[in-house]
Amino acid sequence: MNRKIKSISLWLWHHLTPQVFAVICVLVITLLALFIPPYIGMADNGDFFRIFSSNGLFVNNANYDNLQFGHFVKEFGIYQYFNENPVAIYSSQSIFIQIALALNKVFWSDTVFDIRFLGGLQLALLLPAIYLLVAGLTAKMKGWPGYLVAALTVFIFADTAYTAYFNSFFSEGLILIMMLYIAAGFILLFQHKYNDYAMLGMIFVASLILITAKQQNAPIAVVIAVCGIIVFFIRRDQAFRISAMAAFLVIFMSGVVMYAFIPGEFVTINQYQTMTRGVLLDSENPEKSLQEMGINEQFALLKGTNFYQKYKMIDLDNELMQKDFYPNYNFVSVLSYYLENPKQLGKMLDLSARNSFSIRPFEMGNFEKVTGYQFKEKTHFFSAYSDAKAKLAPEKFSFLILWALIFLISYAVNAFKAFRVKDFRGMLLFDLIVLLIGSGFAVILVTIVGDGEADLTKHNFLFNVCFDLTILIGATSILQAYLKGRGEKHA
Repeated sequence: MNRKIKSISLWLWHHLTPQVFAVICVLVITLLALFIPPYIGMADNGDFFRIFSSNGLFVNNANYDNLQFGHFVKEFGIYQYFNENPVAIYSSQSIFIQIALALNKVFWSDTVFDIRFLGGLQLALLLPAIYLLVAGLTAKMKGWPGYLVAALTVFIFADTAYTAYFNSFFSEGLILIMMLYIAAGFILLFQHKYNDYAMLGMIFVASLILITAKQQNAPIAVVIAVCGIIVFFIRRDQAFRISAMAAFLVIFMSGVVMYAFIPGEFVTINQYQTMTRGVLLDSENPEKSLQEMGINEQFALLKGTNFYQKYKMIDLDNELMQKDFYPNYNFVSVLSYYLENPKQLGKMLDLSARNSFSIRPFEMGNFEKVTGYQFKEKTHFFSAYSDAKAKLAPEKFSFLILWALIFLISYAVNAFKAFRVKDFRGMLLFDLIVLLIGSGFAVILVTIVGDGEADLTKHNFLFNVCFDLTILIGATSILQAYLKGRGEKHA
């Protein structure tokens, strides 16, 4: 008996690699959270209709409006006739909704869509991303350190604050997964563990899906394209360089196209809230702020209002608004205003920082009403990381500056050494850190200038992913440095 246990343990030690260990843990935790009662998901904040309506789905619950924000709803009707709803938003998420819908029709129902099919599909996409990420981080580790890194990866990215998005029509779940693939691709190129073309292709596909998942992600295309310059130089053969140049050029253009296809309705919504929930919100003299931007001072009455509120002071689409309000400012003029008023910009940045470390929005619940949980009640199953981060993270933007400087300087040292000997592959870890920090700050800037403080927590979701990836990479580097200092063979 003892001999049999010993042989099983030996087999596990050789075959249960850190990446396989991480995948098994993420699979078990997420299955328990999303697919075992009480089911966990995200309540609708009113955004779901934009994406599910054009994908052949409709609300089949008469009490749905009363469940919004507070309770997760897992079932939706499937159109049995022509769908007259136009495409509200262009998003790569629709591809995955259609795949989930097809699986639903094969294995469940032709008339009712269970959103857990979409959740299961996203879980299936997450697992290879976790495998590759851990494989890259532990490529030069042996023994217990690799399992420690795997456990930390599970602790952060299997957190239900992240995975609850899978059981929803929010694109955040897809955004999380694609950023993990991008990070894994850069790390594996750095480690030279797998085929370079395969990793380049993975970064390319993941970047396109990430950028086209949500219009707000369009600026991320610029960050990824710039960071792709170093990838171009890691090999000297012409075929790879042409492939890299073409890939990152297409990634850049995808951002341009995504920005161009933002529907006029959403431009108006964001523009309105940029002013009322941004420029005017913390202005000590809103009339003066409007005057500085060449806008009639009477619009100061709109301060603090949002586009969706039930009772409005004025029809937000009327001729007066279209003629004297919306045409008088844009992204550039708002950014210019903030730069000329640094005190107000500082207040908005601190406000954004306060909402940058909460992965799940405060106002949305996670449970179905039939389970008996309270309206807007959130799950705390496997959420220690997200709960601790939300409570302990500093609420000042200066902390984000400090975080960025520490990581950039720390990884720039080795990158500079690699650059001096023309080892461009050795610069890729620094390149990834630049990509993550650049993407994080881009999200914050675009949110503040493009939509004010409206729905900051959800808008800053990608910042959370980027921040958490830097924490994971940084912890791995510290562990490697510690082991190397002790001269251990595990390093």
